[in-house]
Amino acid sequence: MASLEEVFDAVIAQGKIPGWWHFGPTSLNGAQELVKIDALMAFASYTKLINSIAAMQLVESGKWKLDNPVFNILPELEGIPILTQTKDGKAVVTKRESANTLRQLLTHSSDIAYGFNPELIKEYQASLGLTPGVSSSTVAGLYSNPLLFEPGSSWEYGAGIDWVGLGISRITNTSLDDYCQQNIFKPLGITDITFWPERRPELNARRAGMSIRDPDAQKLLPYTGGKIFGDYEEEFGGEGGYGTMPDYLKMLQSLLADDEKILKRETTKMMFSPQLTPESQKALQEVFNTTNKSALYVGVFPENSRYDWGLGGLLTMEDVAVNGAPWRRKGCMVWSGLPNLFWFVDRAAGICGVYGTQLLPAGDGVTREMIGLLDKAIEI
Repeated sequence: MASLEEVFDAVIAQGKIPGWWHFGPTSLNGAQELVKIDALMAFASYTKLINSIAAMQLVESGKWKLDNPVFNILPELEGIPILTQTKDGKAVVTKRESANTLRQLLTHSSDIAYGFNPELIKEYQASLGLTPGVSSSTVAGLYSNPLLFEPGSSWEYGAGIDWVGLGISRITNTSLDDYCQQNIFKPLGITDITFWPERRPELNARRAGMSIRDPDAQKLLPYTGGKIFGDYEEEFGGEGGYGTMPDYLKMLQSLLADDEKILKRETTKMMFSPQLTPESQKALQEVFNTTNKSALYVGVFPENSRYDWGLGGLLTMEDVAVNGAPWRRKGCMVWSGLPNLFWFVDRAAGICGVYGTQLLPAGDGVTREMIGLLDKAIEI
């Protein structure tokens, strides 16, 4: 079988791009059948775009304001302090001065940080006898860590969008899954995205197995560890989705076409515009200009580019070229999911795409090369 690079080289020579190309086994366990295009995958942070769209629908309808404090909807956030340091295993916290807003929660500038990153949060959780990532089955229980900065004053990738999902459920008086099924998936003809695959046996039977790369031998092995995500009792809007690549692409195509099936044109335009304060943008820029920091994220992020965050993903804020040929255009939005999934929407170029796999750890080097090949083959 031709390598992925050989396939892309042939495609480029022919001047056309196929709609789909899939390769490798569904799982490294058992018979290792060839993966099918409708394989069900754990989305992880792929879920964030879905949840962001749902939130922007509520903004459209006037049910949620981007810049109002969210404490009337998410009162649990009001009492969360700022963590300044840890000393002798005890957290030193101070009262914060600013309220969280929906805009900040959607753009990772609210500092609702994950428990496994940064190190200060890990130390804080350890001081309380908590295990990062597995201490609760609810959003409020898992993501009520202290902040590391005043909301809007810096940038830290985290769980703000999980809180947004909880807010959507409270505002609409329905589950996040039911809301998305009716207001995003149904209008787009999407049938294979859900927060609860176990409740749909016919869909769950198509689930792809998770693999892990041996860091020493660089060999792929079946993942035999515990659950990557917990036994949740509610939907986590930043990480809890499962679905297929064709159905996810339908959502991207709707954003690309501005067909207004799920969002008004002016709302989509807002989503693809920069949202960060100068202080937050500076902090984000430092992350993606630093190789050892950006390498933690799935995808390819040219270090000489300027970035911002929209209301759905990372924005490239200037045209990027490769050997003089246009690659990502200004306003191109990209993001990813922990099992090395990646998506992009380049509205200026009129193209979008997805890359799906179920491989750990996040930021796998070989996968990054493949994503770069795919992205450049389609965009250049």
